[in-house]
Amino acid sequence: MKIGIITFHASYNCGSILQCMALKEVLEKKNNKVDIINFSSKEQQKLYSAFYKKLTVKNIVKNFLCIPGRKVIRRHYEQYAKFIAETFELKGTPYETTEELKKNLPRYDMLIAGGDQVWNVNVEDFATAYFLDFADDTYKISYSPSLGATDINQSIHKEKYNQLLQQFNAISCREVNGKKSLEKLTGREVELLLDPTMLLTKEEWLTKINVTVELPFSGEYIFYYAFSYSPENNQVIQKIAEENNLTVVVIDSKQWYIKGLSKYKNFVLCDETGPEAFIKFMKESKYVITTSFHGTVFSLVFHKKFIYINGNRIKTNDDRTSFILEQMDLMNKFIHSEEVTIDKLDEVIDYSLIDFKVSKLREKASDYLDDNIDKASTFLQSKGKEHKSFS
Repeated sequence: MKIGIITFHASYNCGSILQCMALKEVLEKKNNKVDIINFSSKEQQKLYSAFYKKLTVKNIVKNFLCIPGRKVIRRHYEQYAKFIAETFELKGTPYETTEELKKNLPRYDMLIAGGDQVWNVNVEDFATAYFLDFADDTYKISYSPSLGATDINQSIHKEKYNQLLQQFNAISCREVNGKKSLEKLTGREVELLLDPTMLLTKEEWLTKINVTVELPFSGEYIFYYAFSYSPENNQVIQKIAEENNLTVVVIDSKQWYIKGLSKYKNFVLCDETGPEAFIKFMKESKYVITTSFHGTVFSLVFHKKFIYINGNRIKTNDDRTSFILEQMDLMNKFIHSEEVTIDKLDEVIDYSLIDFKVSKLREKASDYLDDNIDKASTFLQSKGKEHKSFS
């Protein structure tokens, strides 16, 4: 079966790239021909410039802070671009609009939307293409997309989104609040499925990703993977690093300069970035401290000593990380910055139990994909279209 996946494959973000790799791998193991649809809107492309294109007062300040690091930032972004192009075998310029997809996209037997936050309708790079609005008379499913902290029912475009979702043959997402929101909007059952990155084992990831990145230091270290490098978090991590003779490794060059991370003792910006660096540090670090969903997920897959720092002091709709930790009975790892200690990092995790729980969730995800591949085949036959298997 020929399957097309549309997701945030072109984001300069390790989680986005790796979830795309994982879903493609799993589907190919099921004897399918799988393409990553090379869609990247102009809005998305603007996000990954060394300098912010949208010139608000805040972004002008950020751009000024990035000037000393512009060469490093550009080099890091080039590393992401090279990895994406080589991994997904992308050719030509990306599709940028639904109209281009409608006009030029090859026909697929099944289309899949997801994973990642492709259904977060409030992010700058959201597009209705992620609701598969470019294809008619095609078997459509979602696989574990996230809505982030967004309640889609609050959108002024909710009726349009509902109309597009009604064309899906099966709908799934990855967090409870997303499930509730989608079920309220559509009146349909929505499956909760594991993020694609957790469909592969540690051993499978190490087989897929080259981890030859060299470190500019020796000794044990903390992999600090975040999207919110707040002063409160930085200060407590610096204290732990100094007291325990640990280096703190960061791979986000743009945030390194914007947040002034060089002023924190023991902090190091790695020369390399992207999925290869990410997997290496997940494999070899002594600890992981993260504010990221995928930082948490890979900590589980790689059996790390870790914590997730929750920066929200009030309840929000964003339950992406708390939900996976609840499933693993690890909410003791979901803490605020003032609770971060070396003892908290060293708390023992029974990874044999975690692996068992993840294996059951993998089975559920596999069953969902198998069931829909079978139904897509039946759908094709009912339409009198040719269905072929690919080896």
